[in-house]
Formats: sequence, C-alpha cells, structure tokens
Amino acid sequence: MGVFKKQGVYWIDYYVNGRRKRERISPDKRLAENVLRKRKVEIAEGKFLDRQQPITTTFEELADAYMKYASGNKKSWDRDATSIKKLREVFDGKRLTEVSPAAIERYKTLRMAGTTIHGRRPRPATLNRELACLRHMFNVARKGLIELKGGVPADNPVSPVEFLNEQNVRSRVLTPEEFQRMLDASPDYSMPVLSCGYHTGMRREEILELTWDRVDLKAGFIRLRATDTKAKDARHVPIGRELRKVLQSLPIALDTQGARLPNVFTRRGKPIKSVREIFNRVRREVGLPDVVFHDTRHTATTNLRRVGVDALTAMKITGHKTMSVFKRYNTIDEDDLTTAQRQLDTYMDTKSLTPQQEHM
Repeated sequence: MGVFKKQGVYWIDYYVNGRRKRERISPDKRLAENVLRKRKVEIAEGKFLDRQQPITTTFEELADAYMKYASGNKKSWDRDATSIKKLREVFDGKRLTEVSPAAIERYKTLRMAGTTIHGRRPRPATLNRELACLRHMFNVARKGLIELKGGVPADNPVSPVEFLNEQNVRSRVLTPEEFQRMLDASPDYSMPVLSCGYHTGMRREEILELTWDRVDLKAGFIRLRATDTKAKDARHVPIGRELRKVLQSLPIALDTQGARLPNVFTRRGKPIKSVREIFNRVRREVGLPDVVFHDTRHTATTNLRRVGVDALTAMKITGHKTMSVFKRYNTIDEDDLTTAQRQLDTYMDTKSLTPQQEHM
C-alpha cells in the first residue's frame, strides 16, 4: 500500500482480497494519505465497499473550466476557443464518460464529412488541432489544474485515437524578387512586419507582440524572453542591416492619451493584432496566391543555410527545438542542387590537375 504522484495528482495504491486497487485522489498529498488510512481501516474491519463514485461532469463544465484556465496560462488560447466551439457542437450535453474513444472516432468521421463556411472539406491539420485541444483538456483536468466537482475519468479518451496524416509539409521559399514585390505592394504599417519575418524567421505572434524593451539596436539583437516564444525558450535574434534600417525608421507611436506605446509594430495609435487580411490582399495583387506569412520563416531558415550558417546556430536564431522540425523548414530546391554540382565539378577539375598545372 502506498501513495504516489502521477501527472501532478496523488493516487493511493492498496490491495483488497488479493486484488490491487488504485484511486485518484487530488493534488493534496495529505488528503491522499488520510484516504489511504481510511481504506486500511475499512479493509481491516471488513467494511470496505468496492464502489466508485459515478463521474457526473459534463463536457460543458469541462469546456468552461478549461477556457478559464487556458486564457490565463496559454498564449494560443484563442485557437483553443475555436476548437472547443466545434467540439461543443457534438459533445455538449454529454457526460465525460460518454466522450469515449469510439465517440471521438465518430467525431472525426463527422467533421471530415462536413464542410467549412467556405464550402470546403476541413483540413486534416484543423481536425488535429481540435483533437489536440480535447486531449489537453482532459490532461489538465486529470492533473487537478481545474476544479470539476463531478470528477474526471482516470484515462484520457483521446490517447488511443490516431491523428490524421496532415501531409502539409510546405517547401515554399520566397525569392528576393518575390519578397520585394510584396514589400512594394504592402502599406506602410504592414511592411515592417513583413520585413521582420523575412529577415529573422520569427513567428508571426512573436513579431506582432514584440515590444521596444526587447529590441537592442546598439548591440544588434532582438532579445526574446521565454514568455515571448512558442517553445518557452529565450533566444537572441540578430538584427541585420536591412532590418535595422526598418526598425530605425519606425516612428514613436502614441496612444489616444498621448502615452508612448511599448509595441514595435503599431497602426493609428494601437498595436497591430493581425496582418492576415492585408497579407492575403497583397499576395493576390502581386500574383503569389500560394504564399502564406509563415513562408517567411521557411525563407529565413533556408537563407541561413545557403549562406553557410551551421544548423545548430541557425536553430538558435529561429527557435527550432529539434533537428527534424528544422529540416522541414530548411528547403533545398533545384538551384541548391545545381550549385552543389558546380562545386563538385570545380573540385573534380582541380583534383584532375597536375601539380604543375595547379600553379600555372
């Protein structure tokens, strides 16, 4: 018999008539110890009843409690809100015990058979985000990070469910000429945002939430703290010559009260919250409908490799945590292969020369 901790919650472990029993108690170790002592007394006195309280928590209660938690603890909580909106269309009115792996499989089938507001089938990546959100909801509840008086299933029902194959690895890299066309067509307020993405490979959220106290023009670095990044790792992003010109040209932005805004990228006295609409308009105008803003990150990563920056240093700049993900962003196209062949040809030509010819 004993008390053990699993994923932030204390469990008790004991035997009754040779059968092992485990109970999930709470994040409070003292409470778990007290419950275990009670079970020992019940077993010793023959009063132990092998009954478990039914789980009465509904999906609505889980969703509401989770959103309160996510809004205060996650940078991407708005994305979770979108996913939960779709999940509630199917699971509202059900107890958590009814959100079974089989029910989730039915949800997958239903979602992929439906259409979006644009009349298209949902993308596998969209459904995967919804499943990931659902999985995280149950994990947060099982760890006791949110209070649900009706209890939580011991097992996460999403764990056995297979996610869809997204097949969405992009290899789109902007050429200097394409980037300049987009830059020329961009309005004054969004041009600096596009430049920052192209020259640094920073994520869109990192750019839009960038504040002046993170920008060190004298040393030539954007110093992101762990709280600023998706990976929760601080990193220093070097400021190149072109981006320095852009940052130095930005005016001091004042809010409606005349106070200086801390945000780097602003419009009409307010921080820029989104560039999606203007970016989509610009790419259509310049004839690049296949380009998305995140391709600037692919481009910066690929350009670092092309100029000879080693992979580990490049990963420090871009914030990629694993080599496998970094490789996805490091695109090798036919021009790269041609360059490699030319280098090989030059090497072979040199090796075929005699010592006398090499010095001629």
